[in-house]
Amino acid sequence: MQQDKKGSSPKTAGKRKQYLGIKVLLFFTLLAVLCFLSLLFFLRPSYSSTEKRTLTPFPSFSFRSLLSGTYFDQISLWFSDTFPFRDQMLTANAHMQGLYGFQSTELSGTPEEGEEIPTAPQTRPTAPAATQASTAPATTPEGPTEATTQNQSMIDGVTQSLGATLVAGDSGFEYYNFVRSVADQYTASVNRAASGLNGVSRVFDMVIPTSMDITLPEAIRKNLNSSDQKAAIDYMYGSLSTQVTPVPVFDTLKAHNGEYIYFRTDHHWTARGAYYGYREYAALAGMDPVPLNQFETKSYDGFLGAFYSETGKKPALGNHPDTVICYLPLQEVKMGYTDRSGKEITNWPVIADVSTWSASSKYSAFIGGDNPFTTLENTEKSDGSACLVVKESFGNAFVPFLTSHYQYVYVIDYRYYNGTIVDCAKEHKVNDVLFLNNISATRNRSLMGRLEKIVD
Repeated sequence: MQQDKKGSSPKTAGKRKQYLGIKVLLFFTLLAVLCFLSLLFFLRPSYSSTEKRTLTPFPSFSFRSLLSGTYFDQISLWFSDTFPFRDQMLTANAHMQGLYGFQSTELSGTPEEGEEIPTAPQTRPTAPAATQASTAPATTPEGPTEATTQNQSMIDGVTQSLGATLVAGDSGFEYYNFVRSVADQYTASVNRAASGLNGVSRVFDMVIPTSMDITLPEAIRKNLNSSDQKAAIDYMYGSLSTQVTPVPVFDTLKAHNGEYIYFRTDHHWTARGAYYGYREYAALAGMDPVPLNQFETKSYDGFLGAFYSETGKKPALGNHPDTVICYLPLQEVKMGYTDRSGKEITNWPVIADVSTWSASSKYSAFIGGDNPFTTLENTEKSDGSACLVVKESFGNAFVPFLTSHYQYVYVIDYRYYNGTIVDCAKEHKVNDVLFLNNISATRNRSLMGRLEKIVD
């Protein structure tokens, strides 16, 4: 029998070609099936339970979006964001990555050594007599005690600082250094406000941990030079007078650390994280918190926050932008605010559409961002109930939840407000006053000095 050049018979060579043809046919058949499945609308998910967010919807058609080119951009985004079996693929990918742990960690900035955290007082102090805030400059012989100086910016004369940042995988985490004198300054201000409002308003205090001690894996966290946030919060809560009700949220957030409760590229908690804080506050204030599944949501993709900008726009963060998920008030709420220039803004939405805003500004979807004074009115209530929230930017995602329980919610951002907290609470006859700060603010001498000056 005649052999081919490789020593195979024509019959054997024919079988090889036949098998190769079958393999090619199977490959292209499989490819065609996958393409067909990816095009089917009914297989495309609308919500990711893994990422805890609403996925990009198919865009509504308009001639304007068609002519501008954004219509097809949105279709492309919908196509990539709603691939069939998305959650299963993400879960499998996360499992594979978990076998190796974080692929890389990188430090931006220099962490400062925190002071020793005293044991939380066993007995809370009695409320002090109301006194005027000190007007002396808040300085020490050692100089400012902010975490670092290289990551600071000046806003209306108030120093803001993120401090050192750890980038682990696709997420940023802020270091925290406990400064006892500044923590004491914070609790003294809250205590003095409670004394001034004795018999007028109930006073609550919520200190929120940052993601470093909540979502960073313990295997990495235990080796970092970052103060114990739970111990620091316990110390501050133990220093509050008996006229202040502390709102513990650390353990609650820790229990939900597998959920999307902090942004990856930004230091803020997400609205989902804020919801868990709201739930704890509502329980202590004697209110029934609204179940999370009763809220309608709006989602805005492409958020790149402070960690991204402060660390030099690292690709590890930039390639994995956040989604800002907002929970809409259940009732009709009218909102207005005074901006930093003194201008009165009326009829601003509680949740703004920030889909076309810059990547760095999407957290401003909540209550118009950071403004000196904001008023929210639930137009479906008429009982005169009122709450005053004294906050920095962590309060923005929290405030909308309160509108289900009060006719009026007043908001003071103490970094920019020029009145006094006690007078404001009395003027508006508020039932409850809530001080809300992330723990990083309580080690910042400039911020706590500002809060101290506007208490009464």
